[in-house]
Amino acid sequence: MNKKFIIITLLLGAITVLMVGWSVSRGKMFDFNESELAKKMEGAPFQVKVPTKVPFEDMELYKHKYSSEEIEFTLFNADKEFLTVRAVKEEMEYPEEIKKKEMTIGSDGHGQYIPDYAGNRIISWQNEDLFYELAYSYKFSPGEVSRGQLMKMAESFR
Repeated sequence: MNKKFIIITLLLGAITVLMVGWSVSRGKMFDFNESELAKKMEGAPFQVKVPTKVPFEDMELYKHKYSSEEIEFTLFNADKEFLTVRAVKEEMEYPEEIKKKEMTIGSDGHGQYIPDYAGNRIISWQNEDLFYELAYSYKFSPGEVSRGQLMKMAESFR
């Protein structure tokens, strides 16, 4: 009985430590060095803002493409966490049945938050004459990155 109690107590303690550590690190934001991205975008037909903060450490440019109407780039890290940013000249449309929530980005920006669409958690907003979409491609569940983290990333665009 005594041994059983000690083992259960140790297991509960370990689970508590893991949960607290996960919740503390979950909301953390990391600096993003956009120099490689800026270099790759030198030939783009129009200038876009890029994030300075990301929800994961060591994010790097995975791929990028651009046309006269759209610029898209994807960031990733060693844990295979992907964030895709699109900037377009025309407002993006999503199916009507998709659950969307209006939100404020920064002091005066307005956008939409889409908790789960085609394996992505999305924030879209307008900044000056461009429309931006920030999509986190989750591995297991949309909750891997919070709405707040995506909003902080969107607010960091410079």
